[in-house]
Amino acid sequence: MEVFELLKDSIKKAVKKVYKIDVKEVVLEHPENEDFGDFATSVALSLAKQVGANPLEIAEGLAGELTSMGMEFKSDGSAYPIFEKIEAVKPGFVNFTLSTEWLKQELIHVYEKKEEYGSSDIGGGKNVLIEYSQPNTNKPQHVGHARNNFIGATLINLMEFLGYKVIRANYVGDIGIHIAKSMLMYQKYGEGKNPDIKPDHFVGDFYIRYFQELEDHPEYEEEAAELLRKWESKDQETRELWQKMNDWVYEGWKQTYEDQGVEFDIWTYESDDIEGGKEMVDEAVKKGVAERDESGAVIAKLEKYGLPDKVLLRSDGTSVYATKDLFLAKDNFDKYNFEKRLYVVDFRQGDYFKQVFKVLELMGYEWAKKLYHVSYGTVTLPEGAMSSRKGNFVNADDVFESIIKVEKGEIKNSLKEVSDIEETSRKVALAAFKYGMLKVDPKQDIVFEYDKVTKFEGNTGPYLMYSYARTQSILEKGGFVESKFTFNLEMIEGASLEKVEKDILRSLYKFPEIVFEAGEKFMSHVLANYLYDLSQRFNAFYGQIPILSAEDSGVKTFRVGLTNCVGDVLKTGLRLLGIEVVEKM
Repeated sequence: MEVFELLKDSIKKAVKKVYKIDVKEVVLEHPENEDFGDFATSVALSLAKQVGANPLEIAEGLAGELTSMGMEFKSDGSAYPIFEKIEAVKPGFVNFTLSTEWLKQELIHVYEKKEEYGSSDIGGGKNVLIEYSQPNTNKPQHVGHARNNFIGATLINLMEFLGYKVIRANYVGDIGIHIAKSMLMYQKYGEGKNPDIKPDHFVGDFYIRYFQELEDHPEYEEEAAELLRKWESKDQETRELWQKMNDWVYEGWKQTYEDQGVEFDIWTYESDDIEGGKEMVDEAVKKGVAERDESGAVIAKLEKYGLPDKVLLRSDGTSVYATKDLFLAKDNFDKYNFEKRLYVVDFRQGDYFKQVFKVLELMGYEWAKKLYHVSYGTVTLPEGAMSSRKGNFVNADDVFESIIKVEKGEIKNSLKEVSDIEETSRKVALAAFKYGMLKVDPKQDIVFEYDKVTKFEGNTGPYLMYSYARTQSILEKGGFVESKFTFNLEMIEGASLEKVEKDILRSLYKFPEIVFEAGEKFMSHVLANYLYDLSQRFNAFYGQIPILSAEDSGVKTFRVGLTNCVGDVLKTGLRLLGIEVVEKM
């Protein structure tokens, strides 16, 4: 990140000196084709009209001035150039190619920082509350919940790595008509039994049964509504049944979360926020943000802000989701004074969150601008959309167990150095499951075909784990002992580099930028696909040139150090994705 900021500052100074113009912002990018350099700026194109000159001429002037600055870094008392070349190219770009010396020095930096490379204190210890998972207590978690869990957990890891203090929050949908439907079926068909299968699955079967029975018993719809009304009026028998069935679900979820490596600091529940939410709705009315219509419903008037009006309270005085979310946001800010509050919820709730955030803003809460909806696409089956009502949804537990079976077979057939096949299979299976979700842009939908995420080749979690294990195998065969390994620029300065080695160096230095982008822009797939690219580069390096048998001692030292650093970055990156590595595969 340091060279990134240095370059931006230098470009501003060059523009000021050559053209007497103050540039407030400089756009720097990494060219897709690394033959064009490591950085590129289009500042000359943006200056063309103001300067009244051809963009290429401006770029040439800036390239000359930037070259004359002689940007250097120092190591062991010697000075080295940061850039190998700075050149103007059509139609008006300035391209920058980092020097081999700088790339080698950055490798030393990676080695010294080890698994902390890429971390920062940009968060300054400020609080970030991340709400994710948010399941309902009428069924087990399906594969779509798993995507939510994996995105949320990764954002937590990234934010902590960037220096924020993170509060992990789960907001549980523990009451509503959907909950009442499961309860009604248990009353009618449960015969007072305790769960004889995983308890959240036991409850979920009653939810499915409601829709199976509804065609023959349309009266169940009103009976479920009556059961909900009894709950809201605090009927003791109804509340006891509700608590019992919810407890069964929580017991089942506990195992699911443990299997997925997902944790929470706080649990909040819809049932706890109803009264506070109604007070917030009253406040919205008093402040003129919402009004009661002739039916008694409270509606926030948002059309003039380009949003649909939003019901905050039903005409019968019962709450809606927004009632509770208004209170929850305020309560969270009062308790945690967050710098950011993230809602990891699928994209279909995008308009809803815009409405809630706008209501809070109009109510005068300055912290409303710190609320972010982290949206993600749906997860469907190859044969179409899932439906818990019809029972054709893929629950996360079954998917995980299926992947474990597949990976166990893959490991038996493909790998030699596995001491504990059960533990390794679970770790590799979880890597397959998580990475299969996280490598996809959250905004895109996923057609979930778990057999495609379990391979040891291609863009998969097992491939990344295998790449890491390969680095460790090489180091072990070479007798690498970190405490006895000396690694500095003076030792490797004379080592000439093959293209595949430079390719790795040009990937490693970008890791801090990748972490920053993935965390601050809530884009976990950026990190996932970076790790895949790094793995590909390392495996090309491994396949093309000798590492331990290199004849020159400086070259061998460089290649061993490079292998160690790739391993450290892969391990760190996978840890940020919530994936635990296996040392031998």
